[in-house]
Amino acid sequence: MKTWIKTSIAAAVITAGALGTTAALAWGGHCDGMRGGKAGWSQMEPEQMKAKMAERAELHLARLELALALSPEQKPAFATFKADMTTRAERMAAQMAERRSAGAPQTAVERMQRMEEMGALRQSEMAGARKSVETFYATLGDAQKTVFDAEFKSFGPGGKSGHGMRHERGGARDGRGM
Repeated sequence: MKTWIKTSIAAAVITAGALGTTAALAWGGHCDGMRGGKAGWSQMEPEQMKAKMAERAELHLARLELALALSPEQKPAFATFKADMTTRAERMAAQMAERRSAGAPQTAVERMQRMEEMGALRQSEMAGARKSVETFYATLGDAQKTVFDAEFKSFGPGGKSGHGMRHERGGARDGRGM
């Protein structure tokens, strides 16, 4: 191979590595996107996880409330909706802490059983969340419904985001929910 080709390939590899390192440092040195502190949700202590989830839920609900520009008549319905979503977030944090303290399943059958239990729990939570959303959604005007649809598509278990609406870094990342 000619020297200039080898040099070009080496330069491309070095540049790609440098860009990857720069990107990791830009995120605070953590490749999973968590800034500061521990590496991620699974590394957090249960109380820390619960506080972080509550903080995120409060922030996202406040953003939603601002975006909807609610009338005084709609505020009680939003307060009920917000209380329900906050309770769900707290319950999710408690369940995550409980699963973590129970330890990892040891066999394939135990892992499948846990996944089946979690699926049933998520299904139940989603049904309750849907009822809460339907009740609140009925109080909204057409323009507010459009805003709600846009904002809420990344909120909750069926949304595009992780555990709640993710606007901090420009949008949704994965398919898990609040």
